[in-house]
Amino acid sequence: MKLTSIQVYENTRKELEDKKLHQRESYDSVLRRILEHESFPSMEDMFREGDKLKQKQRHTTKKIIGISHELRRKR
Repeated sequence: MKLTSIQVYENTRKELEDKKLHQRESYDSVLRRILEHESFPSMEDMFREGDKLKQKQRHTTKKIIGISHELRRKR
């Protein structure tokens, strides 16, 4: 497999470093893991779906988090 180099800002590199599961994990592994979860809906999609819901009552933050997790599982 051919290796390449990509340019990232220092703060991006630090964020990738923080996402490593192990000190010696490669950035390629970290990026692959992130890309695997790319199928999760964006926040914009989540808000759009939320706007469609008919609200008879105000929801707590805990309830809203539950709804967002439920929407993610549907995808």
